[in-house]
Amino acid sequence: MTNVPTLWLGVGMVVVAVALSLLGLVLVRRSVDLKTFESHHEVAGFIIAVVGVIYAVILAFVVVIQWEQFRSAEDDARAEANAIGNLYRDGVAVGGRQGNALDKAVASYATYVVNTEWPYMGTHLAEAPGTDEYRNGMWRAVIRLPTQTAIDADVARQAVGDVSAAAEARRTRVEDSSTSLPTPLWVVLILGGVITIGFTYFFGLKRFLAQALMVSTLAAIIGLSLVVILTLDLPFTGDVAAEPTALIDEMNEFCSYNFVIPTQAHNCQDPPSHPGDQHRAETRSRSPSSRVGHLAPSPPPSPVDGVRARPSRQGM
Repeated sequence: MTNVPTLWLGVGMVVVAVALSLLGLVLVRRSVDLKTFESHHEVAGFIIAVVGVIYAVILAFVVVIQWEQFRSAEDDARAEANAIGNLYRDGVAVGGRQGNALDKAVASYATYVVNTEWPYMGTHLAEAPGTDEYRNGMWRAVIRLPTQTAIDADVARQAVGDVSAAAEARRTRVEDSSTSLPTPLWVVLILGGVITIGFTYFFGLKRFLAQALMVSTLAAIIGLSLVVILTLDLPFTGDVAAEPTALIDEMNEFCSYNFVIPTQAHNCQDPPSHPGDQHRAETRSRSPSSRVGHLAPSPPPSPVDGVRARPSRQGM
């Protein structure tokens, strides 16, 4: 269901829930006499009140938890972007060959994450195979920073902290991408909805249309609640997903960080946009990340500078 647009997913689930609830109501009304239902109104009313409250609490609890996990995934992505921006500034502060090598490694990593790993993660719920090369490139560039003076040593120490923070935030982001509601909890939610709707059949109203309308309304509300939970279940998948907006914003600021000699900045171009499928492209065109340009990033520095050459996109 991850490739189904949220709108159609919601419509489909509501239609299915309402149709099944009405089908059950019709079968029950044809099988049981109306007077039998009327004799059970008092007991059935008490039980459905208890069942309804319990199910509503469970449903609300799951919705809140899913929303908190979605926001947590966005926060983790933002933390990674902040660490990447700080690491780029560390390279600017160092300057020279080592600082430029670090900046190029950071820019290449950020571009690869936005272009390749983000859509890959949304589809496969795992990290992209080539990301480790770019992450290790940043580590190699940090290790080769000069430490002869006290200032250089402080900057190098800060760079180590920033690259460590970026690696940790990325690891958390990848873990968030596969975070899903446990199957037993889905079973509880679905069975709870069936039981709650089923209890409404014990109230035999003389006008079938009125009872059908009440049952349909309840089924629609439950169906919509399940759609919300399903939509938030995988925070980086679907058209309602955490976007790399924070990282793209940092990439757009890379040029301005070269405040010493801006004309010598190696990446004063806008970072490229996602090369994903048409659906994701249309989705992103409506998101804040649509500010991203179309130019390819600067190639990573040579092994002499501490970063291996970037593999071609055709091989990914």
